[in-house]
Amino acid sequence: MNTRENILTVALQYDSYGEKYLTDFDRMLIHREISSIWNESGYVVPEDVEGKIQVKLRIINQLQWESPY
Repeated sequence: MNTRENILTVALQYDSYGEKYLTDFDRMLIHREISSIWNESGYVVPEDVEGKIQVKLRIINQLQWESPY
């Protein structure tokens, strides 16, 4: 299931196991969006962070990477 929450979680997991493309600040903003999904508050990460997430998702799809969790 590819909900926004799942997409953000997979991007964070891949960043933890692969090359560190996201900064700590980027990761904080992603966690903030996940939290806003849970709390229904409507926060969305900035465009530059979204671009990094999309790069990660392309890599994840090319490698058919799956989280070990």
